[in-house]
This record gives sequence, C-alpha cells and structure tokens, in this order.
Amino acid sequence: MLRIPIDDLDDPRIAVFRDLKATNQTRHLNRFVVEGERLVDRLIESRFPVASALLAERYEGKLARSIPDDVPVYVLPDPLVDRVVGFPFHRGILASGERQDWPSIEEQASDRSRPFLVVVCPKISNPENLGAIARIADVFGVGAILTGPGCPDPLSRRVLRVSMGSALRMPVIVEDHPREVASRLVEASGFVFFAAVADPSAVPFARAGRPDRLGLVLGDEHEGVDPDWLPLCRASVTIPMRPGAGSLNVAVAAGILIHHFAAPVV
Repeated sequence: MLRIPIDDLDDPRIAVFRDLKATNQTRHLNRFVVEGERLVDRLIESRFPVASALLAERYEGKLARSIPDDVPVYVLPDPLVDRVVGFPFHRGILASGERQDWPSIEEQASDRSRPFLVVVCPKISNPENLGAIARIADVFGVGAILTGPGCPDPLSRRVLRVSMGSALRMPVIVEDHPREVASRLVEASGFVFFAAVADPSAVPFARAGRPDRLGLVLGDEHEGVDPDWLPLCRASVTIPMRPGAGSLNVAVAAGILIHHFAAPVV
C-alpha cells in the first residue's frame, strides 16, 4: 500500500473527496468517488482505474489490504474524515476512480444473433431512481442504459451507492441527444421501441410481444414519457393496475417491465 498520511484538510491531493454531500463536484471532472468497503472492492474489479483512496486510521488494518499497491492511500485521523467529506462517515474508506467512456450502444448491439435490451431514460430526476434502475438492469442482463443530459451523473456518489456498484458494470451511456441515438438504432440496427406509460388505454405489457432488439423508454417521474418520443415507438405499453390506483414509482415500474422484456436472462 502506498500510504500517505494527511493532517491538513486543505491538502489538494484529497480535493476530490471534499464536501461530497453538499455538491456533486465530480460530475464535470475525470474522477468520481465511491464510498464503503463493498463499493471500493467493486471499483477495483471494474473497468475503471482506481486513482486514489482515503482511509480513516481506525480502518487501516482491516481495509488497506484490498487496495492495489500502486494506488496512493491517504490516511487521515478519524475526526478529520467527517470534516473532509462533509457528513458523518462511518464506512471507513472512500476511493476515486478515473472515468472511462463506454463503447457506443451501436457497437455493443452489433451482434444481431443475440437479443439486446436498451433501457432509455431521457430524463430521470432522482439519482436514487437511476441507481435502482441500474441495479435492476444489471441483475436481468440489460445490454445498456441510455440517458440524456437531464439525468443524474451515473457515476455520482448517490447513484453508485443505490446501485450497489452496478453502474460500474452496467453501461450507462449519457448522450446529449438520446432520441437521435434511438432513431439510429431503429434505422440501422433493427430495434423496436416501446414507451412505458401510465395509461390504461395503452397495451398491457404482457401482450406487447418481446422483440429481440428492444428499446424500453421510461418517463420522467412527474411528467412521464415526453410526447416527442412517441412517434419513434411502435407501441405504448402499460402495467395494468386496479381501478383508481395511482402510478408506480419509475424504478418499481422499470423492475416489472425489465423482468418481463429481458427474459430469458440466459
């Protein structure tokens, strides 16, 4: 372990770990932060290089062994860790990773001999929802998640925490114009798109069929699927509910629909 003791809160080497709760300063940097032993392990196992780690002294003997030898590990006295990150921190360890671009969805879906499901989130406001969708997509073998600029950073601390690191394995691809990407998938790669809506007049999802190359468009938590997406979609599908019931949380609805449309997983 490349151990580096830190006793100055203003040390620029730990800037990426500073004030994590107050701001998401890493969104426009080439670094991101994970917190806790499990997520640090998943970062180490992922395609993203580990840039550095920050460790509370009391956890040094337990957690330092998992860090690669060439990664700088900044060790702080226990009381200073909370002051650096900006909230009471009990997990003992954080690490920063280097951002890497995923291959495009067109590249990932180039093999037409196998099914491929793309989950499209043009605008998901809540990072917990995006994190939950990433975790669900990872479990059920979704090929990729396509998001727009109005979505949370998929490598933000909150998305990574809720996804339990699935956003490190599941390609979550951010595009400035996701509808244009989806249109290319229809025209050049044979994809069919369904819009998930809370409309009892839409097609019940179990009757919609299961195209081998499918894009499932999820709506914003408050406004649903943007009408601009509907002409691209072959059908609008819905989850039947009892009369008078309210709509489902977008992550819950995503779980039901992904489980159905991704089957069989293998």
